[in-house]
Amino acid sequence: MTNKLLKLPSQRQLVDRLLHLIEFNHPFIFLCGKPGSGRGTLCESLLGRLPDTVRVVSLIGSAAMKMADVRQLLLQQVVARPLFNAQDALADSFFRMLEGQSSALLLLIERADELPAELAGELWALCRHNDTLEHPHKLAIVLSGGDVWCRNQKAGLKGRAMPALELEVAPLSAPEQRIFLYEKAKELKIPTALLPKLKVEEILNGANGHPSAIMQSLEDIMTDRRPKKRQAELPVKKIATVLALAAAGLLALSYLPLFDDKGKEDSQVSSEGTALPNPVVVDPLNAGGVSGAQASATSPGEPGNNQVARDWQPDAKTLPKKVESETVTTESTNYEGRRIVISDEVVEKLMKQPNVSGALPTAVVDELTGAEPVPTPAMQQSAVKAQGSAPVAKPVVAAEPVAAPAPKVALTPVATLNKKARNHYSIQLMGASNTQAVDSFVAEHGLAGKVWVYKTRFRGSPWYVVVQGDYVNSTQAKAAIRKLSPALLKGQPWPKSFAQIQKELKQ
Repeated sequence: MTNKLLKLPSQRQLVDRLLHLIEFNHPFIFLCGKPGSGRGTLCESLLGRLPDTVRVVSLIGSAAMKMADVRQLLLQQVVARPLFNAQDALADSFFRMLEGQSSALLLLIERADELPAELAGELWALCRHNDTLEHPHKLAIVLSGGDVWCRNQKAGLKGRAMPALELEVAPLSAPEQRIFLYEKAKELKIPTALLPKLKVEEILNGANGHPSAIMQSLEDIMTDRRPKKRQAELPVKKIATVLALAAAGLLALSYLPLFDDKGKEDSQVSSEGTALPNPVVVDPLNAGGVSGAQASATSPGEPGNNQVARDWQPDAKTLPKKVESETVTTESTNYEGRRIVISDEVVEKLMKQPNVSGALPTAVVDELTGAEPVPTPAMQQSAVKAQGSAPVAKPVVAAEPVAAPAPKVALTPVATLNKKARNHYSIQLMGASNTQAVDSFVAEHGLAGKVWVYKTRFRGSPWYVVVQGDYVNSTQAKAAIRKLSPALLKGQPWPKSFAQIQKELKQ
């Protein structure tokens, strides 16, 4: 990205001017510009062009930082293992730690307008104290912030031979915008199908010459944040009508058994008051052995003991003591309308058993009603013999245990990601709308403790992003992507600047 910006004449001239001032004049500079004008990108280009003799102490401001935090983060970069009181002014601790060591230093603070108001005053006092030293340090300070903030702060800094300077990051010209867009798209490997002419014009018109705005639009295309077409509305009225008809049909079907039971009751009542039809001579003990002569032996019109019994009720007449040679036929409606014919031999056996009170034998009732008979010793012996030749039932296979849920992945603290250098890069591995998908992804690829997870907003809804690694530039990030496992490469990971990550954390 740095090389692409330095190809633009306006950006190259501004970076060259900053390098000249830092190396020879050691100034106090306010680098101002409109939001999205590319101040952070310009600072990244500046750091890439600095000579090795200049040490850099950098900081990216955040509204959550207090002045003690700012002093601590700056002084820790001046010397290794510093001893200082974070409540003391910067000048008191700074020169005490650098005593006897002449150094060429650049204090570069981005988004300084989000830090406490006394920061500019302490840095200005640092420069004034450095002017009084016998061997002053080659100290340059660059504060990046908004136009209004830089203008107000510059007006309040007095008392130095070299006053504070204000440099504005001017918008790119129309040709520079177009060159930067296509160079950046080529670097991000965005297909040309996603950048038609109308889309390019839309991006350039909305960027207003600011390279950061162009970069944001291209990164939005990479993360597929384009608004999708609104889905057609569901035919609510038609669905409601279909559901109402289905409910009415089910309600009507639920009433059919009531009418059916009523018809059965009516048929039973009518059958009790009418004469029975001609009996079918069937011997329950010898089923299937009935001849046509036996069937015609009895007629319903003959008087005497061959009257037909209507039902086996408790108040029915008892059987005669002497059984004639003719067949007595009875019919019952208690067994689903099946007709029962009892032969003479059965009646004689019933009369001889004192424990029988006019009821059918249990085996006969079980056979007629379909009930399972009570096993007798003979039946048990036959069952044991049959069991030896019967196939053995297969054991029931237990259901497979349900997989345990993936372990919960905690979100990375916002302060951790805000402390990262804005010009550094990470690798975005995946994004999801819920934490369950993130937990499964991290557990599946064994990334627990190796990634950062942060929450942002996507189309107005929560969006969770998984990133990995801290690389000084996009080239190193791309080289790290090529070393990822094939399973992670299927998700098409791509390099993402910490400047973009910190911007998404505010959403």
